Amino acid sequence: MKKLVFVTQNKNKLEDAKKLLPQFEIEHVDFEVPEIQSLDSKEIIAAKLEFVWRKLKKPCFVMDTSLALECLGGFPGPFIKWWFEKTVGEEKTCKIANLFGEHGCVWTTVLGYFDGKDSHFLEETLKGSIAEKPRGENGYHWDTVFIPDGETRTTAEMTFEEKQSYAPTRKLLERLKDIVQ
Repeated sequence: MKKLVFVTQNKNKLEDAKKLLPQFEIEHVDFEVPEIQSLDSKEIIAAKLEFVWRKLKKPCFVMDTSLALECLGGFPGPFIKWWFEKTVGEEKTCKIANLFGEHGCVWTTVLGYFDGKDSHFLEETLKGSIAEKPRGENGYHWDTVFIPDGETRTTAEMTFEEKQSYAPTRKLLERLKDIVQ
């Protein structure tokens, strides 16, 4: 079985990768990777890959996810982890969208893979909206407030398989398979 090295501190992302890439052995490397402050996810990924390569000296992949709220001109974008875990959270995110009366948002995930010679940057986006209030028990991060376009349920109200029919993660990992095979 071919091995893929995934550097992440997010156990949920690791579990998703294992489920979505059953044909690979996913080697999990868990250490803190400095994240530069930038609104450009590709720039963030490039810096992460450079740091990880210097530390591991083996091919690996990293991911960065952002959520851009239209009512805030695209903010928090790549600062979403800080936004949800440290300051604003799900309830206030819904209240902000309600206050502005503008619920549109875009979920973007960038995956970076470095094979020791070439860097590969893959990006997928999903348009959606912020729910009027948090709903659902499944998933993680903003799943309780994100509704994909064409849906009425948040991704936290969906099964793993239903969420992955929309999620950028599945699409990115499918594209990664083509690169590493």
